[in-house]
Amino acid sequence: MAVVRLRSGDLKQALEAGALSVHYQPQVHVPTGKLAGVEAFVRWPHPAYGMIGPGDIIPLVDQAGLHVEFDRWVVGAICTQAKRWKKAKVDVPIVAANVWAQTLRHPDVLKLMEALADTGADPRQIELECPRGSTADPALHKTLVSIRALGVRLASEEYASGARPSGKLRFDTLKIPFPISRDHQSNADAIRSVVAAGQSIGARVIADSVETLAQEDALVALGVEIVQGYLYGPEVAPGELRTLISRPAE
Repeated sequence: MAVVRLRSGDLKQALEAGALSVHYQPQVHVPTGKLAGVEAFVRWPHPAYGMIGPGDIIPLVDQAGLHVEFDRWVVGAICTQAKRWKKAKVDVPIVAANVWAQTLRHPDVLKLMEALADTGADPRQIELECPRGSTADPALHKTLVSIRALGVRLASEEYASGARPSGKLRFDTLKIPFPISRDHQSNADAIRSVVAAGQSIGARVIADSVETLAQEDALVALGVEIVQGYLYGPEVAPGELRTLISRPAE
Protein backbone atom coordinates (compact mmCIF):
# COMPACT_ATOMS: atom_id res chain seq x y z
CA MET A 1 0.00 0.00 0.00
CA ALA A 2 1.38 3.41 -0.94
CA VAL A 3 2.11 5.85 1.85
CA VAL A 4 0.06 9.04 1.55
CA ARG A 5 2.24 12.10 2.05
CA LEU A 6 0.06 15.16 2.41
CA ARG A 7 1.75 18.56 2.39
CA SER A 8 0.57 21.65 4.22
CA GLY A 9 1.57 23.77 1.21
CA ASP A 10 -0.87 21.83 -0.97
CA LEU A 11 -3.62 22.40 1.57
CA LYS A 12 -2.87 26.13 1.60
CA GLN A 13 -3.13 26.24 -2.19
CA ALA A 14 -6.40 24.29 -2.11
CA LEU A 15 -7.75 26.68 0.51
CA GLU A 16 -6.77 29.75 -1.51
CA ALA A 17 -8.30 28.23 -4.64
CA GLY A 18 -11.54 27.33 -2.87
CA ALA A 19 -10.93 23.68 -3.71
CA LEU A 20 -12.16 22.27 -0.40
CA SER A 21 -15.71 21.10 0.18
CA VAL A 22 -18.04 20.76 3.14
CA HIS A 23 -20.18 17.78 4.06
CA TYR A 24 -22.88 17.87 6.71
CA GLN A 25 -24.12 15.43 9.36
CA PRO A 26 -27.71 15.72 10.61
CA GLN A 27 -28.70 16.42 14.20
CA VAL A 28 -32.08 14.82 14.87
CA HIS A 29 -34.71 15.74 17.46
CA VAL A 30 -35.66 12.25 18.63
CA PRO A 31 -39.21 12.88 19.98
CA THR A 32 -40.38 14.31 16.63
CA GLY A 33 -37.86 12.79 14.21
CA LYS A 34 -37.30 16.25 12.74
CA LEU A 35 -34.01 17.76 11.68
CA ALA A 36 -32.65 19.96 14.49
CA GLY A 37 -29.55 21.12 12.58
CA VAL A 38 -26.40 19.94 10.86
CA GLU A 39 -22.70 19.99 11.65
CA ALA A 40 -20.12 20.83 8.99
CA PHE A 41 -17.12 18.62 8.21
CA VAL A 42 -14.49 19.78 5.72
CA ARG A 43 -13.36 17.48 2.91
CA TRP A 44 -10.42 17.91 0.54
CA PRO A 45 -10.83 16.34 -2.92
CA HIS A 46 -7.11 15.68 -3.44
CA PRO A 47 -6.03 15.17 -7.07
CA ALA A 48 -3.71 12.29 -6.14
CA TYR A 49 -5.18 10.73 -2.99
CA GLY A 50 -8.92 11.17 -3.43
CA MET A 51 -11.21 12.53 -0.73
CA ILE A 52 -9.29 13.55 2.39
CA GLY A 53 -11.18 13.88 5.69
CA PRO A 54 -10.83 16.02 8.83
CA GLY A 55 -8.51 13.53 10.53
CA ASP A 56 -5.81 14.35 7.97
CA ILE A 57 -6.75 17.97 7.32
CA ILE A 58 -6.68 19.19 10.93
CA PRO A 59 -3.01 18.30 11.62
CA LEU A 60 -1.99 20.12 8.41
CA VAL A 61 -3.91 23.24 9.43
CA ASP A 62 -2.15 23.18 12.78
CA GLN A 63 1.26 22.50 11.25
CA ALA A 64 1.00 25.33 8.72
CA GLY A 65 -0.68 27.84 11.05
CA LEU A 66 -3.66 28.16 8.72
CA HIS A 67 -6.19 28.43 11.54
CA VAL A 68 -7.55 31.89 10.68
CA GLU A 69 -7.68 31.33 6.92
CA PHE A 70 -9.27 27.90 7.39
CA ASP A 71 -11.97 29.14 9.76
CA ARG A 72 -12.82 32.12 7.57
CA TRP A 73 -13.28 29.80 4.61
CA VAL A 74 -15.44 27.40 6.62
CA VAL A 75 -17.67 30.13 8.03
CA GLY A 76 -18.07 31.57 4.54
CA ALA A 77 -18.96 28.13 3.19
CA ILE A 78 -21.62 27.37 5.81
CA CYS A 79 -23.18 30.84 5.49
CA THR A 80 -23.41 30.41 1.73
CA GLN A 81 -24.89 26.93 2.10
CA ALA A 82 -27.41 28.11 4.68
CA LYS A 83 -28.68 30.68 2.16
CA ARG A 84 -28.84 28.06 -0.61
CA TRP A 85 -30.90 25.69 1.54
CA LYS A 86 -33.25 28.51 2.48
CA LYS A 87 -33.72 29.46 -1.17
CA ALA A 88 -34.36 25.78 -2.05
CA LYS A 89 -36.86 25.56 0.83
CA VAL A 90 -34.83 22.87 2.61
CA ASP A 91 -35.52 23.48 6.30
CA VAL A 92 -32.17 23.37 8.09
CA PRO A 93 -32.65 25.22 11.39
CA ILE A 94 -28.98 25.42 12.43
CA VAL A 95 -25.69 25.01 10.57
CA ALA A 96 -22.78 24.40 12.97
CA ALA A 97 -19.00 24.37 12.59
CA ASN A 98 -15.98 24.19 14.87
CA VAL A 99 -13.53 27.07 15.22
CA TRP A 100 -9.91 27.10 16.40
CA ALA A 101 -8.75 28.85 19.58
CA GLN A 102 -5.99 30.45 17.49
CA THR A 103 -8.65 32.11 15.34
CA LEU A 104 -10.53 33.44 18.34
CA ARG A 105 -7.30 34.94 19.71
CA HIS A 106 -6.49 36.74 16.45
CA PRO A 107 -6.81 40.57 16.55
CA ASP A 108 -9.12 40.54 13.53
CA VAL A 109 -11.30 37.71 14.77
CA LEU A 110 -14.57 39.55 14.15
CA LYS A 111 -13.71 39.58 10.44
CA LEU A 112 -14.64 35.91 10.70
CA MET A 113 -18.21 37.18 10.66
CA GLU A 114 -17.89 39.18 7.44
CA ALA A 115 -19.46 36.23 5.64
CA LEU A 116 -22.74 37.02 7.39
CA ALA A 117 -22.89 40.42 5.71
CA ASP A 118 -21.49 39.15 2.41
CA THR A 119 -23.99 36.31 2.08
CA GLY A 120 -26.95 37.77 3.94
CA ALA A 121 -27.20 34.60 6.05
CA ASP A 122 -29.31 34.75 9.19
CA PRO A 123 -26.84 34.77 12.12
CA ARG A 124 -29.37 32.87 14.23
CA GLN A 125 -28.94 29.93 11.86
CA ILE A 126 -25.14 29.84 12.26
CA GLU A 127 -23.54 28.11 15.24
CA LEU A 128 -19.86 28.01 16.19
CA GLU A 129 -18.60 25.23 18.44
CA CYS A 130 -16.04 26.68 20.81
CA PRO A 131 -12.66 25.06 21.42
CA ARG A 132 -11.90 23.32 24.69
CA GLY A 133 -10.75 25.68 27.40
CA SER A 134 -12.80 28.62 26.14
CA THR A 135 -15.04 28.72 29.21
CA ALA A 136 -12.03 29.43 31.43
CA ASP A 137 -9.94 31.63 29.10
CA PRO A 138 -10.59 35.36 29.71
CA ALA A 139 -9.44 36.38 26.21
CA LEU A 140 -11.63 33.80 24.48
CA HIS A 141 -14.48 34.63 26.84
CA LYS A 142 -14.50 38.28 25.71
CA THR A 143 -14.34 37.38 22.02
CA LEU A 144 -17.15 34.83 22.27
CA VAL A 145 -19.40 37.35 24.03
CA SER A 146 -18.79 39.76 21.11
CA ILE A 147 -19.58 37.07 18.53
CA ARG A 148 -22.76 36.07 20.30
CA ALA A 149 -23.80 39.73 20.42
CA LEU A 150 -23.90 39.60 16.60
CA GLY A 151 -26.64 36.98 16.86
CA VAL A 152 -24.43 33.98 16.11
CA ARG A 153 -25.07 30.87 18.21
CA LEU A 154 -22.37 29.27 20.37
CA ALA A 155 -21.91 25.62 21.33
CA SER A 156 -19.69 23.94 23.92
CA GLU A 157 -18.91 20.39 24.98
CA GLU A 158 -17.14 21.45 28.17
CA TYR A 159 -20.25 21.19 30.33
CA ALA A 160 -19.89 17.41 30.11
CA SER A 161 -16.63 17.68 32.07
CA GLY A 162 -18.12 20.00 34.68
CA ALA A 163 -16.87 23.33 33.31
CA ARG A 164 -19.12 26.38 33.48
CA PRO A 165 -18.54 29.84 32.00
CA SER A 166 -18.69 32.93 34.16
CA GLY A 167 -19.93 36.44 33.45
CA LYS A 168 -21.86 37.24 30.29
CA LEU A 169 -20.93 34.18 28.23
CA ARG A 170 -23.89 31.92 27.46
CA PHE A 171 -24.11 28.93 25.15
CA ASP A 172 -27.00 27.97 22.91
CA THR A 173 -26.02 24.31 22.52
CA LEU A 174 -24.37 21.93 24.99
CA LYS A 175 -22.77 18.86 23.38
CA ILE A 176 -22.12 15.49 24.96
CA PRO A 177 -18.96 14.24 23.22
CA PHE A 178 -18.27 10.73 21.95
CA PRO A 179 -16.44 9.19 24.94
CA ILE A 180 -19.26 10.19 27.29
CA SER A 181 -22.18 9.40 24.97
CA ARG A 182 -20.68 5.99 24.18
CA ASP A 183 -20.10 5.03 27.83
CA HIS A 184 -23.44 6.46 28.88
CA GLN A 185 -23.95 4.04 31.76
CA SER A 186 -20.79 5.05 33.63
CA ASN A 187 -21.33 8.70 32.68
CA ALA A 188 -25.03 8.90 33.52
CA ASP A 189 -24.54 11.56 36.20
CA ALA A 190 -22.49 13.74 33.85
CA ILE A 191 -25.14 13.45 31.14
CA ARG A 192 -27.94 14.34 33.54
CA SER A 193 -25.89 17.33 34.68
CA VAL A 194 -25.55 18.61 31.11
CA VAL A 195 -29.27 18.13 30.50
CA ALA A 196 -30.08 20.05 33.68
CA ALA A 197 -27.68 22.83 32.70
CA GLY A 198 -29.27 23.03 29.25
CA GLN A 199 -32.72 23.34 30.77
CA SER A 200 -31.57 26.04 33.19
CA ILE A 201 -30.11 28.29 30.47
CA GLY A 202 -32.50 27.41 27.64
CA ALA A 203 -29.88 25.60 25.55
CA ARG A 204 -30.40 22.54 23.41
CA VAL A 205 -28.42 19.41 24.38
CA ILE A 206 -26.93 17.14 21.72
CA ALA A 207 -25.36 13.71 22.19
CA ASP A 208 -22.62 13.15 19.62
CA SER A 209 -21.56 9.92 17.86
CA VAL A 210 -24.77 7.97 18.45
CA GLU A 211 -24.54 4.74 16.48
CA THR A 212 -27.26 2.37 17.71
CA LEU A 213 -30.91 2.52 18.74
CA ALA A 214 -29.98 1.06 22.13
CA GLN A 215 -27.53 3.91 22.70
CA GLU A 216 -30.14 6.45 21.61
CA ASP A 217 -32.78 4.94 23.90
CA ALA A 218 -30.41 5.08 26.87
CA LEU A 219 -29.52 8.72 26.19
CA VAL A 220 -33.17 9.70 25.77
CA ALA A 221 -33.92 8.02 29.10
CA LEU A 222 -31.31 10.34 30.63
CA GLY A 223 -33.07 13.38 29.22
CA VAL A 224 -31.28 13.92 25.89
CA GLU A 225 -33.60 14.90 23.02
CA ILE A 226 -31.18 15.59 20.12
CA VAL A 227 -28.66 13.11 18.75
CA GLN A 228 -26.04 13.13 16.03
CA GLY A 229 -24.15 10.19 14.57
CA TYR A 230 -24.12 7.30 12.16
CA LEU A 231 -27.45 6.02 13.45
CA TYR A 232 -28.98 8.66 11.19
CA GLY A 233 -26.26 8.72 8.60
CA PRO A 234 -22.74 9.91 7.78
CA GLU A 235 -21.66 13.34 6.65
CA VAL A 236 -23.07 14.00 3.18
CA ALA A 237 -22.74 16.58 0.42
CA PRO A 238 -25.32 19.41 0.63
CA GLY A 239 -27.42 18.04 -2.21
CA GLU A 240 -27.80 14.68 -0.45
CA LEU A 241 -29.11 16.06 2.83
CA ARG A 242 -32.76 16.17 1.77
CA THR A 243 -32.68 12.45 0.89
CA LEU A 244 -30.84 11.51 4.08
CA ILE A 245 -33.23 13.23 6.45
CA SER A 246 -36.32 11.88 4.68
CA ARG A 247 -35.54 8.24 5.45
CA PRO A 248 -35.89 6.60 8.87
CA ALA A 249 -32.92 5.38 10.88
CA GLU A 250 -32.05 1.75 10.30
